[in-house]
Amino acid sequence: MAHLVRAWDQQPDGYEVLDGPSDTESFASWHRDWAAWRRMELRANRYDGGGACDVYNIPRARWTQSSFLQVLVMLSDRAIYDRARDAYTVDSFLDATEARVGPVDSVLLWASYPNLGIDSRNQWDLLRALPGGIEGLARLVAQFHARNVRVLLPYNPWDTATRDEPGRERSVRMYSADAATLTQLLAATGADGFNGDTMYGVPKAFYNCSAGPLVAAPEGGVPTAYLSHNPMSWGYLLGYAHFPPVARAKFLEPRHMVQVCARWSQNRVVELQAAFFNGAGFVLWENVWGIWHAMTAREDAAAKRALAVLRQFAFATASAQWRPYAFGSRADQVVASEFPAPERGGWLYTVVSSSARDATFRLPLSAPQTTPGTTVYDVYHGSELRVQQARDGNGNGSVVQIELEPFGFGAIFVAASGKTVDGLDAFLAAMRAMTGTRLADLSMHRPLLKQTLVSSDPPMMTTTTAATQANDESEDEMVRVTGSDAWWFNVSGVQIEPVAAWTPTQFEFGTGVQFPWEHRPWNNHSVRLAIQDFRLDRHPVTNAAYARFLAASQYQPRTLQGFLAHWENRVDAASGAYTALATWQVPPALAQSPVVHVSREDADAFARFYGKRLPHDWEWQYVASNGDQYDAYPWGNDFADGATLHRVSRGKHPPAPDAVGAHPASRSRAFGVDDLVGYVWQMTDQFCDAHTCGQLLRGGSFYQPVASTLSDPNWYFPQALASYQHNRFLMTSESYDRSAFIGFRCAQSG
Repeated sequence: MAHLVRAWDQQPDGYEVLDGPSDTESFASWHRDWAAWRRMELRANRYDGGGACDVYNIPRARWTQSSFLQVLVMLSDRAIYDRARDAYTVDSFLDATEARVGPVDSVLLWASYPNLGIDSRNQWDLLRALPGGIEGLARLVAQFHARNVRVLLPYNPWDTATRDEPGRERSVRMYSADAATLTQLLAATGADGFNGDTMYGVPKAFYNCSAGPLVAAPEGGVPTAYLSHNPMSWGYLLGYAHFPPVARAKFLEPRHMVQVCARWSQNRVVELQAAFFNGAGFVLWENVWGIWHAMTAREDAAAKRALAVLRQFAFATASAQWRPYAFGSRADQVVASEFPAPERGGWLYTVVSSSARDATFRLPLSAPQTTPGTTVYDVYHGSELRVQQARDGNGNGSVVQIELEPFGFGAIFVAASGKTVDGLDAFLAAMRAMTGTRLADLSMHRPLLKQTLVSSDPPMMTTTTAATQANDESEDEMVRVTGSDAWWFNVSGVQIEPVAAWTPTQFEFGTGVQFPWEHRPWNNHSVRLAIQDFRLDRHPVTNAAYARFLAASQYQPRTLQGFLAHWENRVDAASGAYTALATWQVPPALAQSPVVHVSREDADAFARFYGKRLPHDWEWQYVASNGDQYDAYPWGNDFADGATLHRVSRGKHPPAPDAVGAHPASRSRAFGVDDLVGYVWQMTDQFCDAHTCGQLLRGGSFYQPVASTLSDPNWYFPQALASYQHNRFLMTSESYDRSAFIGFRCAQSG
């Protein structure tokens, strides 16, 4: 089944950039023409930037003007959260990141997409489902603040089909209801702002000057009309003919922080050069929806050096007199931006080379830059420059010269007479040490992370009691499946990204999972396997069966947050505390429905107690496809023949699943296994790499949310109803993973 993917409202190519001049001779006319355009554009939008409520003039929001490095942090990343200890690891995460790329200025803490839509929890519910709930998230924010790192939360405006916030059912999602909820969450967590996912500008409804600004950073750029209340935006600087492009929003308002983003780039040095030239920031995004797209050693070093320069001279990069393409030569492929701030300390020049050879850049100095007491520095290499007299008569005859390596960076700072720049000597020493190795000598190798299939094989049972319990739970409810000597396992993942139309290099990324016989992760898998005989539960494990397990095993999960959330008598009404697990009760109407709201650890504990395990992905498919018949569905190849499946729910409050066995249409014709498709998602294999653990889910579910209008994108967790499809759920924490639409059944070998 095709999954429609759309982005924000379509904009023309290059809408976030101004194309640079085509040749050196047109630099002057380029400045003249675009300066005239800027005046008209700002006048047409009645923008002057001087209003008391303009976000750039509010002290609490000025941090945005020096937030040069933002890290997108997937909260499913094992580097930020230790699942075994149920603890965040902020210090070790920042230490490792900053050792590679330098100080982190802000982070975007991501917890929703691509898991959003697995059940009716809305994007705010997924934040509440994180360890410790909103209080736990507030503690996480405080840990970042203790390291002088600002924190943004994500806002997904397309999330309109999941649960409404209580009391806001009659408010409009995407605007008033979401703005109110977001305001409350930012206050409750202490976060500093939000990222407007897929948004081309954040409307003023999300901004309240009198109550303190909500720092908004739209993903899709910012229209001129929104500049006054959007101090930051991501920059996809695409659609230009002449490198480097000029960031449109920053050209209009130099105090606006554009953070250049290129999640799938195969050479991030290019984006770093664009950011450096514009005096802009950079989004460090390596964990892309659970796919590790690492920075290379060269990219790390380029980011650390370039952003160090911008951060040191942040007082200049927001200069209203910024002039891109102030100097340079198209023939030499070296160009420079000028950021004049003599009243604050001097003039900064950022220089980039797109030449494959070593290059020389000569900067003519103006009269104010040659007065007694003025000093000129090569701040990229950390040295003082000697002023020379030019023979060609440029300027007043005084020039300085720097050398650039192939595809390199350069920076010059002219320190104004009588002005001091805090920490300049220490900064120069640090840059000397940092630039001792040429970027070209550093590797661009970007290895894919290897994944490991995490075993869920049961322990050997050593007591008669355990064996008896296993028999009680197995004999009547497990089906013996006859294997095959040679069966083709053909399966594909259905995750949305990377999208082929946007990412022609998609096969170079570690998308999907890595089965034990594969040398790297893939999204599509095809292999001939020998399937050994095995047993599989006829139905998913029910609430009644799980209650018997709890009574027999005395199992105690690491955290009760989200555990069996649909059961009764879980929480004391007076204190709000959890009651003793032994007193929890299954709602009578749900006794024979599949148990849900369980983590993988909860499912594994059940399986191991009875000497079972969770099924392998290929075992589940072998049964659902009727073995050697290779059917698309348990009933055959025509989806319409399964019309008597569980009724699909697209509402905000889906019902609980029907009792197991109530929909025989999803029964495997060959093996008699029930409830395989369109019921609740079912766990199969778990795969982990150094950063992400994901579990494969099979069969889809009857909860299938859709966007509210035809123009809204549908980014919800895609269904995988066919036997040759699976989806990967990014495991975050036990509390987060406990979903109303993820259940499990057990298998036994032999």
